[in-house]
Amino acid sequence: MKKTLLYFFLLLFTITMNAQTPTDLFFSEYLEGSGNNKGLEIYNPTNQNIDLSIYWVLRFSNGGSAFDDGGATKLSGTLEPYKTFLLVNGQTTSTPTSPACSPVLQAMADQLDGVYPAPTYMNGNDAIALVKTPGGVPPNADMSNVTAVDLFGQIGLGSAIASETGWSFVQDSTLTYNGPNDEPVTGKVINYIVQKYATDGSSYGPFWMSWTSDHSLIRKPNVVKGVVVNPNPFVVTSEWDTVAAVIDTAGYYSYKDIWTELGEHACVADPTYSSIDETGTSTWLSVYPNPVSSENLTISSKYPVKEVEIVSLIGQCVFKQAYTNGQFQIEIGPVELQKGMYLVKVISYSKESAVKKILVH
Repeated sequence: MKKTLLYFFLLLFTITMNAQTPTDLFFSEYLEGSGNNKGLEIYNPTNQNIDLSIYWVLRFSNGGSAFDDGGATKLSGTLEPYKTFLLVNGQTTSTPTSPACSPVLQAMADQLDGVYPAPTYMNGNDAIALVKTPGGVPPNADMSNVTAVDLFGQIGLGSAIASETGWSFVQDSTLTYNGPNDEPVTGKVINYIVQKYATDGSSYGPFWMSWTSDHSLIRKPNVVKGVVVNPNPFVVTSEWDTVAAVIDTAGYYSYKDIWTELGEHACVADPTYSSIDETGTSTWLSVYPNPVSSENLTISSKYPVKEVEIVSLIGQCVFKQAYTNGQFQIEIGPVELQKGMYLVKVISYSKESAVKKILVH
């Protein structure tokens, strides 16, 4: 039965899309934090109000090919053009094995999810689908009455991911890292999937390699429609970025429980997208020369620079570089840029993020 469902779902998610034309909703942020601090943000890239009552979020638990074990949640309300909708885990009391979701995160929600097994009980190795049905009726068990809208993860992996940690940003890698007693441990990432156990079969694997667990992810601004082809493999970095880390009380970088980007989404489909460059940035960030007439660019920042990204106004990333030395001034070049307008995004080690517009002539 489940093989039949998987076949149908793969068929369903091979609907072709018109290139770069926003037509429907998509997931804009993915929150997989500590305990049950979990949520899914949905974005409307169209210029029309969208009735959410015909949409459902489905979870395909632990590599499953059907959503029966992962739950289905019907959405409600209306989503305005270029606005977001946040579905958050609805658990309000803790049990010995399942903590309550943070009331701070729940207060940000447009809708609280249902009881377990609801979709927002994902833990990194679950595929999440956004679908719609005629009149909003419940999805059939065989998925015969749903229209695919968006997909996070890969459906139907079964044992390849059922016991593993989740999806990574690298493909096939063997890693050596320090165990709890600073002993060297060897682990693997196989086809973008982080293995739960190290190669010795007993030590735990490199959880930090999995972007889909203990991370907040945000959709890249050039994405204007959902994934309707079941990816094989699911490559997180193709459409998703991690939200900038914070430094925890122990002095380590943490990617969990970061909700600073919720409530709005930067997308090239929004006609006001290119106007975000000067908001709150002029006091600490300078990019010159501007207009740019050479292949070299200088970035001067009040805060130590962690990452620089240059994106065209249609969302194409033309340059991206991380910096580990904490420089306050970055010299970039040579970078071959075609004539036109670009957005330069800078993230600092102290969590500030700013965007500047440059003109290349």
